Amino acid sequence: MKAKLNTVRLDAWDLRILSELQADGRISKSELAKRVHLSASACSERLRILETSGAIEGYYARLSPSLTGGVIFVMVEVVLDRHRLEDQRHFEAAIQGIPEILDCWAIGGRIDYLLRVAAPSMAAYQEFMEGLLQIGLGIDQYYSLVVTKSVKSNAPIPSSALSER
Repeated sequence: MKAKLNTVRLDAWDLRILSELQADGRISKSELAKRVHLSASACSERLRILETSGAIEGYYARLSPSLTGGVIFVMVEVVLDRHRLEDQRHFEAAIQGIPEILDCWAIGGRIDYLLRVAAPSMAAYQEFMEGLLQIGLGIDQYYSLVVTKSVKSNAPIPSSALSER
């Protein structure tokens, strides 16, 4: 049975485990236990609870920027034409299946969503956006911000922001 994230109480041990995993997701369980100063069995049990509760959403590989040298990234501010809950749900469900959209955040303020889009070129990005407008997602306006250089990305959540609860 999966525990709900809001029912799991994070303590100092859990925060140490989460910090170590953010730094190295491929760390062995025995090495993780050593780094956080717990027995292997206690550390494994805490890790299991963190995974099943949803505190840890998954593990992934961070690709080298040299692999993505030909890819452009565009931050896209999206304003929907209507702001009913069903319109938001329609938009959010539809973008789940669009692989070019790497991230999507619902935003409070002058825009509704912020997207991070990957494309092989500006022409391909423009074609992608034209197609996105045609499929009926309810986009009223969009603003493109081309990423010219990555200064910092995929940074772990700092320990100071992870609080015991």
